[in-house]
Amino acid sequence: MISISTTSYAETKIGVVKLDILFKEIPIYKESQTNLQNEFKPKADELKKIETSWNKLNDDYLKNERTMSKDQRKSKIKEINDIEQKFRTRQQVLQQELQGKQNSELQRIPNNIKTISLEDAKSVLKLLDKLEEDDDVQQVFHNMKLTEEILKSLEE
Repeated sequence: MISISTTSYAETKIGVVKLDILFKEIPIYKESQTNLQNEFKPKADELKKIETSWNKLNDDYLKNERTMSKDQRKSKIKEINDIEQKFRTRQQVLQQELQGKQNSELQRIPNNIKTISLEDAKSVLKLLDKLEEDDDVQQVFHNMKLTEEILKSLEE
């Protein structure tokens, strides 16, 4: 007796999406990145200057270590440690600020925007404020169009 086994294969398709490339092509993302670069460039430049000073001190110490007195070495090591601490602290602050700003820049964009009356807008904004005050709520989005009339009433 001969047994023949047949296996059927379903056609499988796999797609790969490179989000970093996709995001770079989205106009609002490009604008967001440009804004971030412009805002954080001075801080990044300052951090680069501190790093350069730190590297120069390290190189100088390594080059002249053998000819330095014990007090000079101790002083140079303290100077290197101080500038390293300054660099690391500022780097951490910059990273936290940048991450916070990136999170606020990339928010949900509604597909359809609704125009509502002034009274309804006030009610919605009150609700949004209450939701944002809740510790369990991380972010609140809406698709309400903020008209000139609504913006003027908010200023009052």
